[in-house]
Parts: sequence; C-alpha cells; structure tokens
Amino acid sequence: MASKGDVQVIDDIMLMQGILDERMVQENDVARVNGEFNLIDLAPTVQTLSLSFKRIAVIENLVGFESLVKLCLDNNRIREIQNLGHLVNLRWLDLSFNAITTIKGLEKLTQLEDLSLYSNKIETIEGLDHCKRLQCLSLGNNMIRSMEQVKKLRAQRSLRMLTLSGNPIASEGEYRSFLLAYIDSITYLDYAMIDENDRAMAKEQYHDELLDTQEKEMVLKEKASREEKHSAYLQELEGAGILFAQTIFDELFADDADMERLKHLPNSKDPIDAFRSAFKNISEDYIRVSMERHLKRQKEIDDFDKSITKMRTADETDSGMLIDGYNKSKRIVADQITSPFSTLTSADCQRMVKSLQEELERVCDEMMNIEVRQVEKFETLVDEFENRLNEMKNETLEAQQLFFRAIEELEEKFSTSLRAVAMDLIDRFARDELDQEYFDDDEAMSLVVDKDTCMSVLTSSHDNHVGKIQKKEDEARSSEMRRFQEFASFYTTEEVTQ
Repeated sequence: MASKGDVQVIDDIMLMQGILDERMVQENDVARVNGEFNLIDLAPTVQTLSLSFKRIAVIENLVGFESLVKLCLDNNRIREIQNLGHLVNLRWLDLSFNAITTIKGLEKLTQLEDLSLYSNKIETIEGLDHCKRLQCLSLGNNMIRSMEQVKKLRAQRSLRMLTLSGNPIASEGEYRSFLLAYIDSITYLDYAMIDENDRAMAKEQYHDELLDTQEKEMVLKEKASREEKHSAYLQELEGAGILFAQTIFDELFADDADMERLKHLPNSKDPIDAFRSAFKNISEDYIRVSMERHLKRQKEIDDFDKSITKMRTADETDSGMLIDGYNKSKRIVADQITSPFSTLTSADCQRMVKSLQEELERVCDEMMNIEVRQVEKFETLVDEFENRLNEMKNETLEAQQLFFRAIEELEEKFSTSLRAVAMDLIDRFARDELDQEYFDDDEAMSLVVDKDTCMSVLTSSHDNHVGKIQKKEDEARSSEMRRFQEFASFYTTEEVTQ
C-alpha cells in the first residue's frame, strides 16, 4: 500500500481490500480477486465500498466505481470533499470523523439519501442544494455556531433524521425548540423521536418569526420561479435562432464607457427610457412573428420526416412481402424434393429448382426497382423540402434585415435626442441659466463646460452602438444560413447512409 509519511493513498490494494471487507465478492471469487481478476473489470460491479480507518488524506482513484451505492470514508484524515462527482448512484456516504471544513463537491450526487459528516470541522451548512432526496443528515460534533445556519435545512423537504448535537448551537437554551419549529420535516432529532406536542409548542413559540421566514421564502421561491421561466424563455428563443432580439438592447449599453459618462447628464434618462420602450415594442413584435415562422418550419420538418418514414415503411413492407413469398416457395420446393414419399423425377426437381431461381431473379429485380423508385421519390421529397426551407430562410433573412434597420433607426433617434439634451444643457449653462449646483456630479459638469469633448463622447457612443448592431446582424444572418445548410445536408447525408 503506497504511503507518504503517516498518510495513505487510495491504491488498487486498498480498493480490493475495501471490496472484500464489504463481502461484495463470493468466496469462490476471492482467488480470482487476489490474483487473476482485474480490478478494472470488477469496479463497475461494486455497489458498496469500505475505506474506513485507512489514514486517507485525499479522496481519489475512484474512477470506474460508478455503480457505487454506499461509500464509507469515515475515520480518515480527509480535509476536502472532492472527486466524487462521477458517483451519481451514491445513496449512502459516510465522511464522519475526518477534518472537513466545507460541505462541497456533492452537486452531482442527486440520489444521496444518507450523509454523515459527524465529527468534522464544519461551521457553515451549505452545498446541499442539489441533494433533494436527503433523508438522514448527521452534522453532529462540528463547529456550527449560528442558529441561522439551521434555517437552510428547511429546503430539505425529504429530511427525516437530523443530528446536530455536539455543536456550539446545541448548548443554547432554545436549541431544540428552534429546530422543531423551523425544520418541520424531521421525525428524529439527535437520535430521539420527536413528540408532536413538542413540535406544536415550538411552532407556537416561534409563530411570528416563522411567518416572517415563510414570507421571505415565498418571495425567494417566486423569484426563482420567474428566473426559471425566463431562462426557459431564453432557451426557446435560442432554439428559434432569435435570442438576439431579446438581448441586443442590453448589449448595446454593455461595456460602453462613453454612455456611462453621458448618463451623468441631467435628463439623460428620458431618451434612454424612450429608446428602451420603443425597442421593446419592436422586439416583441419581431419575436412573436419569428416564433410563428419557427413553428411553421418545425411543422414542415416534422411533416417531411413523416413522409419519409411513410415512404420507407411502405417500401420495406413491399420488399418484405416479396422475400416472404420467395421463402414460402423455397420451403415448398424443398419439402417436395426432400420428402421420403416424393415421386418426383430428377428432371422434375431440376425444373422446380430452375423455376425457383427464376422467381428469385424476379424478386431481386423488383426489389432493385423498389430501391430505385425510393431514391427517386426521396430526391423529389428532398427537393420540395429544400425549396420550402429556402423560402422560409429568405423570409427570415428579410425579417432580420427589417428588424436591424428598425433598431438602427431607433439608435439614430436616441442619439439625436441625447445630443439635443446635451446641447440644451451646454447652451443654458453658457447663458448662465444653470449653475454648478444644478449638476449632480463633476462628470456631468465636465461634459457641459467642454462642448467638443461632449460631442466627441456622444459620437463615440453612437458609433459603438451602430457597430454592435451591424455585428449582431452579421452573426444572425450567418447563423440562419448555417441552420439551413445543416437541415439540408442532414437529410442528404442520411439518404446516402441509408
């Protein structure tokens, strides 16, 4: 067993012993494991692995054990949870009696039901968001000091058994009542079954605080729901190839240092808001029409797929009937020739075999004709399909062009409006109608007192926006052309493969 000082490394010998410790191998397989059997072949079959009391410092070398359901790494010297992401079938994980300070590395262990982190050095409850099936959690004898940490476990709706004894919070007078009030899914706390009367009293004690917590959770839940829906919406737009119509406005103003300076000008917010409102109207109309076009294209693709499938099914049925007919004739001839009661002469047999050969030739010729006709029908369907897709592509490109021209026009109006705001401020300041107190900060003042600089900043921001619009248009056009080519080449390649 490899070692470094007093620390052990997980190697093949340790893994093999861990398998044997859990009696995962039958007695008649022990000899093979010790000599002839390869760990690489054995690992995928192992469901339970014990690596307890091994002085392990680093979790490693578990590649190949993807079928593991139970893993024991307790009583070691592990400081960090790592290299477990591929063990997606894990339901039971024991990391107790180690030196772990942070709960992490469990994001992909979504099947986990039992997790023991007893007797470590954990201060914060975290890293369990993806472990929605967790039923038993042991965090006893750690360094958790804040009751607020416990509230995080409210999200673990499957949790039934919780251990937190031995933490600093456990010595607080309200420890048990606080947990019973806030973590209402558990039935066991610190190895003791919960009395429902005690839970009811605890909830009554923390009634107002619980209401406040529930309201905050509802707000967060609604926010998460909105974000999830928005993300799904963006994915839908991405699938339709029109995400740019949703994001381009924010992209225009992103990384625009000149615009950040211009925003300091009094009344600059009005042109920006007007630009945003007008963009929103154009964007929504474009997205609505584009989604209709996208659905139409998807239906066209589905209809084409169905036509191809129907054609091939019909041809396969016809070919199958020809083959079945020939096989039936072959069986009849074979039975007649080989029958012990047959009275056929040699000439009769030769004549029957010759007839069978002629039938086979006719079948082959007809199957070849079916294949030729299928290729011709497929080419016709593909040509019609490509023509319809090409028409839709042209419609899409034309709509894209109109959309980007409209955005350019809005940008021009916005730039003109913002320039008018700046010129008004410059003129009024020059006529002493405005004093320095009118301006919110020095940045605005510096633009107003220097007309040339202000106009230069306006021009630079406008040119930046126009450049971004043109770049996004080129990207959108290239993407649409690529989508069309991918559709067309896919079916052509598929037919060649067929």
